[in-house]
Amino acid sequence: MKAAIWLLTLFGVAVALAIGADHPSGLVSIFISGFRVDVSINFAVLILIASFLIIYFATRAISTLFALPKIAKRWRLQQRERSMHEHLLNALEQLMTGRYLRSVRSAALTVENANTLEQQTVNSESAPKYLSQLRALAHLIGAESAHALRDNSTREKYLQAILKDASQSPEAPYETKEATLLSAARWSLGEADPITALSWLRELKGGVSRRTLTLRLKLKADRLAKHHLSALETARLLNKHGAFSENAAQGLLRSLCTASLDDCFDQHQLQQTWKLLDAHEKSLPDVAIHASERMLTLSGNSQTALTWLAPAWNLMTTQPKSLTESQQVRLIQTLAAHLKIIGVDKNWLTAIDQARLMNPRNALLQYLSAMTCMHNGLWGKAQQLMLEASGQLTHPKLKKEAWRTLAELALQHGQETQAVTYWKKIALD
Repeated sequence: MKAAIWLLTLFGVAVALAIGADHPSGLVSIFISGFRVDVSINFAVLILIASFLIIYFATRAISTLFALPKIAKRWRLQQRERSMHEHLLNALEQLMTGRYLRSVRSAALTVENANTLEQQTVNSESAPKYLSQLRALAHLIGAESAHALRDNSTREKYLQAILKDASQSPEAPYETKEATLLSAARWSLGEADPITALSWLRELKGGVSRRTLTLRLKLKADRLAKHHLSALETARLLNKHGAFSENAAQGLLRSLCTASLDDCFDQHQLQQTWKLLDAHEKSLPDVAIHASERMLTLSGNSQTALTWLAPAWNLMTTQPKSLTESQQVRLIQTLAAHLKIIGVDKNWLTAIDQARLMNPRNALLQYLSAMTCMHNGLWGKAQQLMLEASGQLTHPKLKKEAWRTLAELALQHGQETQAVTYWKKIALD
């Protein structure tokens, strides 16, 4: 459609010129030094058009001639810029393919071309606006390749160059510095230096510190530095962002909780750490059992430890299959140890006896009920229950403890021969 309109316009102009040329309507008189020259108006128009064209093209030719140095300079800058891009792509490709030495060389050529280009375009509008970002990216690729080659001096040179450019150039994008700090933290973790890695991560600002990548690096650094409470907080954030599967998240939280409890060296510190755990973490059987075991080690308050064990105990009595055999054994051992320290406790005696009656074939519950009866002075019932449990127990430690308890009960009843028999069984096991 556009071409048709132009064609019609061209024909219209041609028709108008033809009509005007066939029917001239006047003359043009030119006076020069007393002489008069008369020409037709058509000829005068042609002379004006030809003069305009000659002057126009002559002016363009002269301006082009004077602009040749600038054109040549712009061409050289374009060639330099193309070379810079080519070396940068080569450096990135060689880094991805594992040719680290070549990548370092290509990155160095990129930086050299960028510096030359910057010097040649000082106070010039032809300088690329992304030049500082591209140079920083070349520095980062070179540092990454040098790290792979374990060339720490070259890596540090590139790293400091990026940070220097970022501080001196206000127009440099902050994303480049973010990438640099994250890479530096990852390099420090690769060298088993978590303290340095955490110092790099602390320089990140705003929402960058809450990104999944940053939190993963911080979690690894905190775990290497044995900052278990800080690592636990980071793991919670990652779990909230859905960074782990359900099983992996539960295992990670469980290990960090137990490690945090192991860092406690007195009862007060243990209780403060327990308060820092959330409800889900406190309900994990391994965490509750470990906290109670730690309370035993620190000679702390057994009543407090029993309140920690209550959810795990309820879970064992209502849903026995939800706890593994090893968890049940640890729970029974810990409960028995704390109840021994407390002594007479009618509430736990009743609760344990009811659990045993609901599941009379459970040897672990029989063992715990026997131990509780003994601590409450019910020696006859304790001896009867322990005899039944000793034949069914499979765990070596519990079995030896059952024989030892029976030996003590036999001595209390004056049955020395029977007590010796039980001691022999302990020695044989």
